[in-house]
Amino acid sequence: MEFAQYSLLNWHNLLDWALVAILLAIAWRLIRGSLVVYLLVGVVAFNLLFQLAHWLELPLFSALLEQFVGLGVLALIIVFQPEIRKFLLMIGRNAEPSKLGKLGKLMDSESYNEEQEQGWIRAVSEACARLSETQTGALIVIARTSELKLFAASGMPVDALVSSDLLEAIFRKESPLHDGAVILAKGRIQAASCVLPLDEHHASPSTVHGMRHKAALGMSEQTDALVVLVSEESGQIVLADNGQLSEPLTPNDLMHRISKTL
Repeated sequence: MEFAQYSLLNWHNLLDWALVAILLAIAWRLIRGSLVVYLLVGVVAFNLLFQLAHWLELPLFSALLEQFVGLGVLALIIVFQPEIRKFLLMIGRNAEPSKLGKLGKLMDSESYNEEQEQGWIRAVSEACARLSETQTGALIVIARTSELKLFAASGMPVDALVSSDLLEAIFRKESPLHDGAVILAKGRIQAASCVLPLDEHHASPSTVHGMRHKAALGMSEQTDALVVLVSEESGQIVLADNGQLSEPLTPNDLMHRISKTL
């Protein structure tokens, strides 16, 4: 009986440690490379100072620090709000219908025509190929399950079928709609010249060259959308997904990557 209780206790401890390790790993993934690491170091240093004041029996200094400790939880929630939001987004993405394969498609209220899907994906690929050749910058946001109406409202409504000619015309430098992003949903262009959120973390200088890269990363961090980027500086085509930029893609690779991801 005692052996069974001892084994059960060990099993619970292992589960407890495993869950804590998973949460710490997720937390580190969210804050890695950002200023939040330095904020955490500051919080740890502050708590060590607080404990030292108690140990040295400094009542006035301890009372002053205690006032800050009282506001600490609220302050951390405010400071870590982007990371908390991203953590909840990660959980939500893993539970979305699109992650459930065929079952997710059955749960989707709108039937999706695979031939139509391949048609507009091919149009996006062809437009990016021509934009890449002329080194014309472009940002194309492809909606998945996240609601993008708020971002679409920041631009000019279009509501047209996706076509390579239309996308190319929008991003030409003489077009009044070229400065911003195009948002696509279910084979239609919802809006153009849309404003996207910028990347909230410090990315490597080798991967982030300008505002388009930051916007692509920021949008893919805050939503589950795919963001296609054509660099104005190099003409390279990359895809942003879940806060990560792909390697430079050929138009054919882009078409296959979008099809596979959707």
